[in-house]
Amino acid sequence: MPTDVRKTLTDAGYIAVGLGVMGLQQAQIRARSARGQVAGAGDCVKQRARGLRHALDARSKTARTQAETQVRNTVARAEALRGELEKRVEPVVGQVQAQLGELPERVVQVMEPVAARVRELTGNAA
Repeated sequence: MPTDVRKTLTDAGYIAVGLGVMGLQQAQIRARSARGQVAGAGDCVKQRARGLRHALDARSKTARTQAETQVRNTVARAEALRGELEKRVEPVVGQVQAQLGELPERVVQVMEPVAARVRELTGNAA
């Protein structure tokens, strides 16, 4: 049986083209599969990001509420302390003012005999 080279080369060409077409189809199938996996991963990431954002929003609301409560409590305590301080300081201020008001008279009373003695000693008695 003689070998027909021309037929063998033609058959080999068809086989090569067929294998190329099958390889291209496999590449297309794998590309579609990869696109699907990437899209699925993207959706997963989106859902995870939404979940994290909701959790962050909830935590920030809780932190804000706690901070506002703490500020209100601190302001109320400061006002109460101010009131208590005023109750304790007001009488002391009144006493100091009264004593300061009497001070000039006391100084004059104490200095009167001293001034008289100085005048007496210097010979300027009036």
